[in-house]
Amino acid sequence: MRQIMSDLRFMENFVAVFRHGSFRGAANELGITQSAVTKRIQLLEGQLGMRLFNRTTRAVEPTDSARALIAYAESALQSADAFQQEARLLAGGDIGGIRVGSIALAAETVVVGGLAQLARTHPNLDVEVLVGGSDIYRDLATGECDVAVGDQANFEMSPYAASLRMERVHEDQLVFVHRRRHPASRARALSELLLYPLAIPSRYFNENRLFEAMAAQTDPPATPRYRLNSLSACLSLAATSDVVTLAPRSMVGRPARGGRRPAIEIAEFETGIDYSMVLVTLARNTPTPAVRAFAEAIAAAQVS
Repeated sequence: MRQIMSDLRFMENFVAVFRHGSFRGAANELGITQSAVTKRIQLLEGQLGMRLFNRTTRAVEPTDSARALIAYAESALQSADAFQQEARLLAGGDIGGIRVGSIALAAETVVVGGLAQLARTHPNLDVEVLVGGSDIYRDLATGECDVAVGDQANFEMSPYAASLRMERVHEDQLVFVHRRRHPASRARALSELLLYPLAIPSRYFNENRLFEAMAAQTDPPATPRYRLNSLSACLSLAATSDVVTLAPRSMVGRPARGGRRPAIEIAEFETGIDYSMVLVTLARNTPTPAVRAFAEAIAAAQVS
């Protein structure tokens, strides 16, 4: 039994058959023959002394025993993968790659800073950033990405929050921004500022309850005229027109190239929107070395 249980191929076959409900589907996933999958499941059942699947001509149904064991099998495979990645990390080798789900605001702020740090500490780590998905927390929970970076307010409203682990990585305040010498520079009330067209990074604010609360309190209500899936595009638009936009305070007021004054400035009126950026992983899994390296780079970028 020790030989069978120490061979992860038997565990992989068990998990694949459980997931697909089919020996053929498992064989296609693993790149082996259907007869090889069948033989390994039979050997595993013989060593365990129990049936794992009930076979019919139409389906392969997991038994109650299989349902009780599947979480342990998945955990064992995940731990083995983490072990291999950790060994490669310690040896200074390639630790694979990760997919990062990110809201637009995070991608252009904390994620970019983290990638710059990562390029120095782990140049062999491949990272794909998926920006502006309809639900990054669902994508994380369903395996479409390995880690997500979003804002705490929307995370706490997510139906997937209970299965995820959250870590704060950055806190900031959103401010109204307009070009230098904008007519609104002389505004005496927020309502005068909001007479000008408002642009927002749409993927961040479409479902953000904090923005909705602010909009409801303004007179007239703050209604975006332009929705762009890019914070940089919003800032460029504000710098070259009378459009007013929203941006993190930490991003505004930085000197332009050559030490010139920035083309945009912060308006006098507060939005009242403070936010926390969070890094989110699956609660049931220990973060892989690749995910951990990404998280450490994000954290280091905030203090550098």
